[in-house]
Amino acid sequence: MKKSKSSIPTSRKAAAAVLATVVLCSPMMVNPASAATVGKTVEFSTSALTNSIPEGAKVSSSAAAAAVQKLFPELTPSQVTSADYSAYYGTGDSSQTWRLTYNNGSVDGITGEEDLTSVGVDAVTGTVVDAYLAATGSETPVQLTREQASERAMQFLLRAMPEKKAADFVQDNVPNASSGESSFTPLLGNLGYTFSYRIKVNGVPSQPETVVLSLDAGGSVGSYSRSVNHLTYPSASPKVSAEAARKTFESGFGVKLSYIPVNNLPGVPTTYYLGYMPYVSSTAPIDANSGARLDGTTGLPYSQTVGQDGEALKAGTFVTTPLKTEKAAQEQLKKLGLFPDDYKLSGQQTYTQDYPKPNTKIWVLDLMQKGKGKSGSVSVQLNAETGQVYNYYLYDSAATTSVSVQPTEKHKQQAVAWASKLLTNASEWRLTSAPQSGDKALIYNFERYESGIPVQGDTSSVTIGADGTLKEFYASQPSTSVTPTFPAASSVKVTPAEAKTKFLESTKLELYYNQFMHYTSDSSEQDQAEIKLTYVPVLGEKEQLGILEAVDAVDGRWKTIYGSGAEFEPAAAVSDITGHANQAALEEMINHGVLVPDAKGQVNPDAKLTRGEWADMLARALQPDYMTYDSPSGDDLFRDVNDKNPYQAAVSLLVDQGWLTPDKASDFRPNAEMTRDDLGHLLMGVLNYDKLASYYNSTVDLPGIEDAASITNKGDAALAIKLGLLPAVNGSFLPQQAVTKADASVVLKRLADLQGKTDNFMNGNSW
Repeated sequence: MKKSKSSIPTSRKAAAAVLATVVLCSPMMVNPASAATVGKTVEFSTSALTNSIPEGAKVSSSAAAAAVQKLFPELTPSQVTSADYSAYYGTGDSSQTWRLTYNNGSVDGITGEEDLTSVGVDAVTGTVVDAYLAATGSETPVQLTREQASERAMQFLLRAMPEKKAADFVQDNVPNASSGESSFTPLLGNLGYTFSYRIKVNGVPSQPETVVLSLDAGGSVGSYSRSVNHLTYPSASPKVSAEAARKTFESGFGVKLSYIPVNNLPGVPTTYYLGYMPYVSSTAPIDANSGARLDGTTGLPYSQTVGQDGEALKAGTFVTTPLKTEKAAQEQLKKLGLFPDDYKLSGQQTYTQDYPKPNTKIWVLDLMQKGKGKSGSVSVQLNAETGQVYNYYLYDSAATTSVSVQPTEKHKQQAVAWASKLLTNASEWRLTSAPQSGDKALIYNFERYESGIPVQGDTSSVTIGADGTLKEFYASQPSTSVTPTFPAASSVKVTPAEAKTKFLESTKLELYYNQFMHYTSDSSEQDQAEIKLTYVPVLGEKEQLGILEAVDAVDGRWKTIYGSGAEFEPAAAVSDITGHANQAALEEMINHGVLVPDAKGQVNPDAKLTRGEWADMLARALQPDYMTYDSPSGDDLFRDVNDKNPYQAAVSLLVDQGWLTPDKASDFRPNAEMTRDDLGHLLMGVLNYDKLASYYNSTVDLPGIEDAASITNKGDAALAIKLGLLPAVNGSFLPQQAVTKADASVVLKRLADLQGKTDNFMNGNSW
């Protein structure tokens, strides 16, 4: 049977992720035990709207519901099922919010449960600050282009914030990873669009003043969130000229050569490329009033606690130790000094994960402090095959909590000792950052180097207490049973100076308001937030330097740090499609990331396609960066498609989508040339018409098709012709004719046009 996966449409996933991002970025609600130290919270809930106004607020729940209905007329006060009030006071800012939950009778198409709408309203200003709207119950056919959706988004924003003008919104061109948005908009799926903006204050874009809006493909709002900032803004007139700031920026700018994973799965055997990235210090904002580089968190003058190239660790003592039993896992903890004497095992479990390789078994051990009145706990995860520690967290309720730390050389030595003990091949690692006086915790960060070159994504963090006790450990590192492969350093053709010049030529400084936190060492005082006017290095069009891109060290082209490693090349930059008979379809595939230009900027449109390459194109049509988000399961899907086959991830995705039926007893033939007969058959699996096509194989006679007798899958061909996916050519189907990239592009374009027009294809079962 075909394996089917129910999945949430992209527009819904993006909306949910955006709302989650809003929650994460909102002022943190502290628990009662710590409220006295860093702030105060007030919370209560009601099931009915009232005109009562809580202390500190200026808006009642009824007034909040009226504000919601003004922006979203379909949400009436009668649909409100709960009104939750929360207030937070502290850290130099405060927030008071009404959270209204609506039930408009809609039902989630995936779970069958009630689909509720959640809306947040600022309880001081009455402004709607976020909303996650329940689905209407039906998927909207693709209607709007991204440009049209952008216009619709702006119309909504001007209704939501009538005091603003269109020029007050600066759209971010950086793909929003937290919302699931790819570098390219996928070709297939009921996608919708997500837009992110910075809001101008005093004519200057503000980093903390943001708005994110998701629309479905028909232009209806799925989610909306905006930050509300009550801090005082300084003047928008800088005391330091742009020219002076530029000199500071250029004088301290540097790049480092790094190994960057193509699919951004740290530690997983994959393809790495050599690329240049800016040093962290090079991306620091510059104070527009003092001209100093600033720490991105505190806003204090930037201080380099560790050299830019890190400090190498000495050889460690870690020994690979298989952990076949629970007792072996406990003994490993004791050997590593991670099982405190006054603790006992309180729980254990195992699970498998695909990191750092498919079907890796993981031990999860929980420890509890012994003795009456003690409530310390330890949670730890270990690799059952190697004994490596991935995560360790110690909570001691009796430990003294200081508001800020004063790191010493001894602390550094203690943290390095822990890293050397817990990291495999510790001599490959370097200390890359250490805490400064006044920081909130003693956190030391490490990065792995391969032959003297840092490996992007292979990182570790050690947090210790003032007495040197390990409080927290995290490591993203390859398994000792896995040997990643890296391109030779001798393949580098671009010099550091050339890469630096490319970055500088593409980077400009722009004025932005930035928010910083000042931590106090006095426990009786509160930490304070502050807004400063800064110059921020921006790469290209509104993309903050150091976020996404690197310079390929071999060919000098821009590459992504996060994602597939594919260049963001528009179709206009591709050199071998101009004038092609199928140029329009090829341009669409390039602009959606289905076809990726090679190093020469070509896609070879007339090259014959293999079955594996078709699987890759179809997977990219669903999600251009599919290798980033889904690693293959490790299972053999076909006799010739296993974890050693480069097309396993693509085939695995199509199997999960229900578009292919795995068969370990037969071959998929990924390296065989794709014929029109093959393509017709595979397309019916995508459309979920494979059973119908199989029935027609024995009954259809394909009148008017001269070469019908030579078609193996007659039912598939008949449906492909009828649907316009593979029309006859001069009265023939040409079943054995090879399919080219251009041919496949045309078919995928036609397939995309079928979305929402059949009973099954991309109807609530999108990526």
